[in-house]
Amino acid sequence: MRDESAEYGPKQPLQVAVVEDHEMTRRGLVAALNADPRLTVVSEVDSVEQLEVSGAEYDVCVADMMGVGTAEQFADLVRRSDVVVCTAAEQWRQRVAPWVCGAKAVFGKTVGAAVLANAVWDARNHPHWLKPHLASALETAVRECGLSVPPYFADLLGRTARGGRVAWILEELGISEKRYGEDLRDFRMQCARAGLGQLTLLDALYMASSAEQPPAHEPVVFSPWAAGLSEGQVRALEWYADGYSYEETAAHLDVKVSTVRTQIDRAMTACGINSKPADIRMMFAMYVCSRHTKPDLLLRRLTEMGAHPPRRGGAER
Repeated sequence: MRDESAEYGPKQPLQVAVVEDHEMTRRGLVAALNADPRLTVVSEVDSVEQLEVSGAEYDVCVADMMGVGTAEQFADLVRRSDVVVCTAAEQWRQRVAPWVCGAKAVFGKTVGAAVLANAVWDARNHPHWLKPHLASALETAVRECGLSVPPYFADLLGRTARGGRVAWILEELGISEKRYGEDLRDFRMQCARAGLGQLTLLDALYMASSAEQPPAHEPVVFSPWAAGLSEGQVRALEWYADGYSYEETAAHLDVKVSTVRTQIDRAMTACGINSKPADIRMMFAMYVCSRHTKPDLLLRRLTEMGAHPPRRGGAER
């Protein structure tokens, strides 16, 4: 087994830019990245255009791919920069597309802080090492599109999707990194020829987010309780507080309906609320997301039921 201290030895910290249109998510990404001594965030913006205007100099960019710009702007970003994509999109095609266009790694929003930090470091130091979320999507692409890959490469995709590290797998299989790099490049070209690099969906999402009327779910000011809940819980509560059904919230967040229910239930449990009828759920969501002109009244009612601020580290992510 390789010595990780050799891989991640002391070097000059990488300069990181964060592009994320959702404020809570952006703050969480910045905090997670700055907590790693190998990284330092030098720019945090909500669009690709703002990043360009800022003139910030960075080594690696961590970016959402939805709501931050047009497909053309995003494609240009991944062509000219080392980009790690962190997106709520769960469909395999939406995770494969940015990689085909040049992204170094693609993750879902559930990725842990340590895993994301390692991916950012690898984006500059080991750009050909695939990560589990992307490997799983690429494994599906091979199966669904009938793509052709060497047997060892198919094995590597499967093992990486289950959490294996590319370097260790190659060493075990006796495959040189040179051969792997060549096969990976050929595979990316094969994916491009199969039309898997299409980012056209981003244009529609960007136009919707850029309309004159801001989306109804956009936060104004979150209550202090929101800081103790996970990003997923707060995002689900935002949409619910604005009157969207579980089904509509799930569609907007690109997750399962059961996930929305679970996120809201866990948020309420973290705050000591065990009785969860619809009216209590709505009061809780409105208070956490500041969707009421008299938050003190909501807090009084919630406190009467035994509710309390979530304890630090108690929110399930």
